[in-house]
Amino acid sequence: MQNDMLYPDRLMRLSLMGGEARAFLIESTHLTERARSLHSTSKTATAALGRTLTLTSILGAMLKGEDESVTVRLDGDGPAGVILCVGKPDGSVKGFVSHPGAEVARRGEKLDVGALVGHNGTLTVIKDLRLKEPYIGQVPLVSGEIGEDFAMYFTSSEQTPSLVSVGVLVADRVVSSGALVIQLMPGASEAAIQSIENSAGMFMDISKTLLEYHLEGTCEQLLTHLEPEILDTVPVAYRCGCTRQKVETMLMSLGENELNDMIKTQNGAEVDCHFCNTRQRFTAEELKNLIARIKEKQNTISDAK
Repeated sequence: MQNDMLYPDRLMRLSLMGGEARAFLIESTHLTERARSLHSTSKTATAALGRTLTLTSILGAMLKGEDESVTVRLDGDGPAGVILCVGKPDGSVKGFVSHPGAEVARRGEKLDVGALVGHNGTLTVIKDLRLKEPYIGQVPLVSGEIGEDFAMYFTSSEQTPSLVSVGVLVADRVVSSGALVIQLMPGASEAAIQSIENSAGMFMDISKTLLEYHLEGTCEQLLTHLEPEILDTVPVAYRCGCTRQKVETMLMSLGENELNDMIKTQNGAEVDCHFCNTRQRFTAEELKNLIARIKEKQNTISDAK
């Protein structure tokens, strides 16, 4: 049995063929297992959520500012409902699926992620780049299998032709999870394009390759002929980041009237986090303290004027 501690989740950024293309290779087994455990997802929902989390992590790695973030929303007509994931440049990613227990029949030996997600719907990517308005890109679902849908997003919304391979192997727990994204750079030669197209078949079983060779070994097995240069390797993990302090700030943003209504009708408040399934409880007295802080803040602003 492998020692999982020897193979933590990591993302590798690479330059290929002297800069004519770039690649992102990620091993995401632990973060996908964490999501499965938190949300008690069915096998196919685990695969769907795991694929989306993995590719959201790659999108997060493409961001530059440490305060930036990317939100991915898959909204198909299948029984899974909405899949929502958020990624950041620090390697953290989180997500949930509306109906975690939803399941569909296998397609042969494979989990039918496309049927669970649905073939009709949209993939929406929202990038918060700390500008006045977020960048929003949206494409129709190609198949609901997620990898093909992200390839369509990269090509259509970002005008970056991309090869996307993503997979999750699930037994009683997540056995292997990961992805490979290869993108052509502007001005790539016809020879570079042909080399990547000819290699596409090698990349299809990415989760099985990662299970056998892990990150560095998979890079060597799949990309050596494309002359990879490893730019960096960073840790990735499922991490929510919600705290009681952040929930307090959110409650205060609702205003004094809303908090008084909670005290009157509920004698307190309960706030659930969809990403980590934690529940924060606030008594009526604690809400009164938040109201006092709102008034104190308002008085401070008034005095400053």
